[in-house]
Amino acid sequence: MASKIAVIGAVNGRFTEVFEKLAAHQAKQKFAFAIVAGHLCANPESATEQEACEIDKLLEGKINVPLPTYFSLGRQALPAKAVKALEENAGQLCDNLSVLGRTVSIKTSEGFRVVAVGGAHAETNEAGEYAASYTDDDAETLSKTAVDVDILVTSEWPAHIRDGSRVNGEGPSTAASESISGLCTAAKPKYHFSASSTFYEREPFFHDGPSPMSVTRFISLAPFGNAGKQKWIYAFSLESSAQPPERLPDGCTASPFTGTRKRKLESQQADYNSFRYSNGNGNGGSHLRENYSHKRRRQPPPTPDKCYFCLSNPACETHMIGSIGENVYLTTAKGPLTTKQTYSEIDFPGHMLLIPLEHAPTMGAIADKETRQAAVTEMQRYRSSLQNMLAEKSKGEDGRAKLGAVCWEISRNTGIHLHWQFLPVPVDMIQRGLVEAAFDVEAENNDYPKFVKKISEMEEIEEGNFFKVMIWSESLRKDMVMSLDGDFRFDLQFGRKAMAKLLGLEGRTDWKSCSQSKVEESAEANLFKEAFKAHDFNLE
Repeated sequence: MASKIAVIGAVNGRFTEVFEKLAAHQAKQKFAFAIVAGHLCANPESATEQEACEIDKLLEGKINVPLPTYFSLGRQALPAKAVKALEENAGQLCDNLSVLGRTVSIKTSEGFRVVAVGGAHAETNEAGEYAASYTDDDAETLSKTAVDVDILVTSEWPAHIRDGSRVNGEGPSTAASESISGLCTAAKPKYHFSASSTFYEREPFFHDGPSPMSVTRFISLAPFGNAGKQKWIYAFSLESSAQPPERLPDGCTASPFTGTRKRKLESQQADYNSFRYSNGNGNGGSHLRENYSHKRRRQPPPTPDKCYFCLSNPACETHMIGSIGENVYLTTAKGPLTTKQTYSEIDFPGHMLLIPLEHAPTMGAIADKETRQAAVTEMQRYRSSLQNMLAEKSKGEDGRAKLGAVCWEISRNTGIHLHWQFLPVPVDMIQRGLVEAAFDVEAENNDYPKFVKKISEMEEIEEGNFFKVMIWSESLRKDMVMSLDGDFRFDLQFGRKAMAKLLGLEGRTDWKSCSQSKVEESAEANLFKEAFKAHDFNLE
């Protein structure tokens, strides 16, 4: 069933007026949720006394936000009091009003996947989780996981968006972004929203791929109260499970991001015309010209200096590292599935990553045999130490541990940097076979191959690409392996999704929606290091 959604341009601090207007629309339309794609607040550097009063009223709950509403960071800094409120309330400014953040991928309660990149383009990230800037790396990292996207929201326009278009209209006042173009190409959203000084809606465009091809509609909203009375609110209906259309919309063009270099409309118009769909003007109905043969080139994997798991990368978040060995290091997980409140036996989340120092997609891809074997041995040793720590800290009066663990690995030749994810699990769930069943059921729900659990069969599968689960408690050990060599698309978040459902943590399925500040991450890493100290063999 389709849901109605409203998207708004820049509010610029006029909260009372905008939310009263939205409430009037809501009474008639019954929107599922709304999105503010432009600046929510007035510029703090030039805010008037009235605008300052408006933000106070909003934060004090004196302005009614009539429905769940998400807002983009925008290209200008938020007022300090707004940032403080977001930090204190986990990204919520007031009831029904939450920030989308610098880079985020969330799923709404109605099942819509919303991806956002907020802020102005910058070479390096500014300090603070809610700073209004993003880097190319931010957008490119999001591109790797952005699948089945319904709505993309970006503060900046994608570069080349007007190429091949016959729609006249002003562009953004600043340079558009190449990395946003790349994100749109990877995400293939049904709708891509931004904001500008005037309203702009491009013809829909299709993305390269098998039929039916994904179609994106790019729309940029004008500010609320603009002098030209241009459209500042856009309402539409959408189904979260809707497949790409069998027949492309009239006037649909090829993606303006087809090429890899900047192009001018005049020199490309003929090429784009050859990709256009007819609109019933004598061409005998809608059809795709047969000379469309472009294939998007696969980008090479990142080198160690660009890999987020390599210590040689300046962007590697070393403040989260809990231990470094000779061939492997241990780090707390970014956006952990479990939290400090999940298990009373430990005072830290317990969601960890075990990462070889060697940059390789699989253990088998580590060229040096001695290095490879040393890495395998140290990974197992770290896992054993983590398990022993959990057992010790969760001992009950009967002398039995209440916590065990599950560890999973994705080993694919097309991967980037191998790592294991480690998660504490109640022993009771392990003993009753619930952990094993959670992975079995999730695989069945996704039409994936069945897990094999016989040693001989597992060894055969592990010669290729595979997903492996290692379950442990003091009295039970169980391994299970799924082949990834079949012709299907494997969800890299499969392991996390299976465990989120089992542990009743579905709201934390997407790690990006569980982001923490650097201060919080550092504090939890320190708590872990203190707890792990007696079990860290590198301190012996």
